[in-house]
Amino acid sequence: MISLLALPLALAGSAVLAIVIFFTTEIIASFFYRAPAAPAADGRGRLAVVIPAHDEEASVGATVALARAGLDRADLVLVVADNCSDGTAAAARAAGAEIVERRDPINRGKGFALQKGVDFLRADPPDMVVFLDADCAPQAGAIDRIARLAQQRDRPVQALYIANPAPEAGPASAVSAFAWLVINRVRMTGLQAMGGFSRLTGSGMAFPWDLIAGRKLASGEIVEDLALTIALIEDGAAPLLDAGAVVETGLARSAAGAATQRARWELGSLRLAARRAGVLFGKGAAGDLKALLLAFDLLTPPLTVLLVLIAAGFVLSFPFAAAGRWVALSLFWSAGLLFAGAVAAAWFAYGRAVLPPAKLSGLGAYLGSKMRVYGGEGRRSAKGWTRTDRGPGRLDDAP
Repeated sequence: MISLLALPLALAGSAVLAIVIFFTTEIIASFFYRAPAAPAADGRGRLAVVIPAHDEEASVGATVALARAGLDRADLVLVVADNCSDGTAAAARAAGAEIVERRDPINRGKGFALQKGVDFLRADPPDMVVFLDADCAPQAGAIDRIARLAQQRDRPVQALYIANPAPEAGPASAVSAFAWLVINRVRMTGLQAMGGFSRLTGSGMAFPWDLIAGRKLASGEIVEDLALTIALIEDGAAPLLDAGAVVETGLARSAAGAATQRARWELGSLRLAARRAGVLFGKGAAGDLKALLLAFDLLTPPLTVLLVLIAAGFVLSFPFAAAGRWVALSLFWSAGLLFAGAVAAAWFAYGRAVLPPAKLSGLGAYLGSKMRVYGGEGRRSAKGWTRTDRGPGRLDDAP
């Protein structure tokens, strides 16, 4: 009986160890990432920056102004005011953007807003399209750089998309910023170095018009960027990460806003992984390396989820180890050691400025906040497009 019960736990330990090995490999590979060379400065085609916005009156004007900086006169900044109940459209128009409004209480989601923007552009198509969230701050030259790269490489280009805690935020927010850094910078640069591609991460995404015009973007998929990544890779148009172009956003200031923000990505990603990882593994078995790497990346959960899986498996393995069945305990122990070393390496190489030693005390509060993500509140937030509550401050207040 003990042997029969120990077998599933050992299999689970093998799966967790495989994921941790992949996670560690991504972190090691990130040390070898090099950003693409700066694109040629001449001959860029016409560009449209599409900004989907849902109740973003407070932030959209500044985002439009930053997006317009450095663009040519022939370029366009288009804001899609989607199911807004505030003055988003007026604020964007005052900042110099073209406006299209969308009202559909049934079909809600960022993907529907992006589709509306692309459909609007069909009457006079640009050469490239950049998608930028309404609460983001692109650094100087970032939009022009990724647009030029997309045109010259004829493939999607993803800017480095990072999140900054509010200046007054406590230690838990610093831990959250580090977790964001691990997925969007460390793991994505590692994936780019290993497989020559990256995920799309939600904002600061550039596409040649011919590549995006025929895509079906209209869906209620909360992680529409990840779904689009899968579709592009399956069609041989894998995204390129350019860490030389940076887009910043702010972390939520309230606990409820933080739960909403994390729930959208974490729960949405896990659901999509459950649906699509098997198909990608099948393609990987047939020789598609990018599909195989993406499958492993999809199945690699957020830091805290992976930590909980390792800890739970370790605890559950003790009774079997006491009965002489050491395999599961050895697997989870190995996974734990490897995970700790990988996270420490990522923190030492990339995270000390975001998460200084004095703020490591926020780890406990951050882990506790995960209850909101995986509780009823988080699950409800993961089913619709909900504006993240970042409070009254502007993104460029962030350090």
